[in-house]
Amino acid sequence: MATIVIVSHSEDVANGTKALLNNMAKGVKIIAYGGVDNGLGTSLDEVKKVLNNIDDDALCFYDLGSAEMNIDLAIETYKGPFKIKKVNAPIVEGSFVAAVKLSVGGSVNEAIEEIDKASFKSTAFK
Repeated sequence: MATIVIVSHSEDVANGTKALLNNMAKGVKIIAYGGVDNGLGTSLDEVKKVLNNIDDDALCFYDLGSAEMNIDLAIETYKGPFKIKKVNAPIVEGSFVAAVKLSVGGSVNEAIEEIDKASFKSTAFK
C-alpha cells in the first residue's frame, strides 16, 4: 500500500493531519514532516531524507510554495525504486481523500482519480 507524505511549514499542521488520517484511514502509512528549528518552514535536506526512507510508492501533499518546491526538488533527485507523486490538492482534504481510498484497497492512481473528482471549492458564496 502506498505511503502518504505530508510536508507543511508547521509541525502542528503536519502532525495534526497525520493524526486525522490515522484515525480515519486505518492501515495507511502516514509520514508527517513540518517546521524547521522549532519554527515555521521546510528544509530540502529533510524532505529528501523523508523520501529516501520510504518503503513503498508515495503520494506527497504540501501546504505552501517552498514546501512544493522542496518536494519537486526532492522527487527530481530521488534515485530509489519507488514511484513518488506530488499531489496538487489541499493538504488536509486531499490527503484525507487519498488515505481513505488507499485504506479500502485503492491504488495510487485510483486515489489520484478520487482527488480529481472531489470538489474542494466552496459553493457558499454562489
